[in-house]
Amino acid sequence: MLEAAPGVERDGDAYTVADGYSVTVYIGDPGQAMEVSEVAALRLQTAFCEVTSREHHTAYFVEYSGLHGLCVRPPSGAGGRRAGFS
Repeated sequence: MLEAAPGVERDGDAYTVADGYSVTVYIGDPGQAMEVSEVAALRLQTAFCEVTSREHHTAYFVEYSGLHGLCVRPPSGAGGRRAGFS
């Protein structure tokens, strides 16, 4: 997932989120997942992943089996023009 995610850059065993991008990681089972929003970086360890959030400068340590999903929102204005009323 991390390799395919736009705005997420790899540096060895660490992944950082580019400026302007907003990344959310989902931990747990489908339908019962906890959201970790405003992710700044992820570091892959042998038995777990360290997820660092910009929100409250919090670090989460998660076993790989607990990682459920990833959401990436591009910087505002990156979506181009949209149809609508002016």
